[in-house]
Amino acid sequence: FLPSAAPAVLWTEPFDALDPKQWREVEVRGRTSYEAITLDGRPCLKAHSRSAASVLLHPVRFDPETYPRLSWSWRVERFVAAEALERKEGSDAAARLYVYFETKGLPWQKRSIDYVWSASLPAGTIMDSAFSSMSKIIVVESGTASLGQWRMAERNLEEDYEQCFGGDPTDVIAIGVMTDPDNTSGEAAAYYDDLQ
Repeated sequence: FLPSAAPAVLWTEPFDALDPKQWREVEVRGRTSYEAITLDGRPCLKAHSRSAASVLLHPVRFDPETYPRLSWSWRVERFVAAEALERKEGSDAAARLYVYFETKGLPWQKRSIDYVWSASLPAGTIMDSAFSSMSKIIVVESGTASLGQWRMAERNLEEDYEQCFGGDPTDVIAIGVMTDPDNTSGEAAAYYDDLQ
């Protein structure tokens, strides 16, 4: 008999609650405040930080060749004033979504793609993280014109991995969100929703 087809959507997170069994916070420098709230009648994740950074991490393993599509909605309320992603001292963003891939080596030596809403860099920019060549930044949304507005993003993980690292992607092992003004000692606020 025929093998059953993979479900069309592997996983979805509407952020109507922040389940500690699904999400864990990993401090980078201090803590970003993450909470499930309702904004204009819409459940979502609120992220706010002053001079701090922590990643909200969801361990999830899947083959990006089977599930290549990643989509989410985000909304920035306050951009990082001194954002300069190419330099360590300015490598902050109001809204980021990380995808971590299975990589041989030490736990912190994981390949990752960091999808960013940048205040200044043009959409489509691909660059090394200022902290590690194992992490690539892709600017998905750009500029402050859509401040306070929900924007939907959709990416093809296979294509992005090929562009960033070359070759076929390894398994995804985690998804993370982060709002981080720690390097610039600033403040940032954003919302996340409909991650799938």
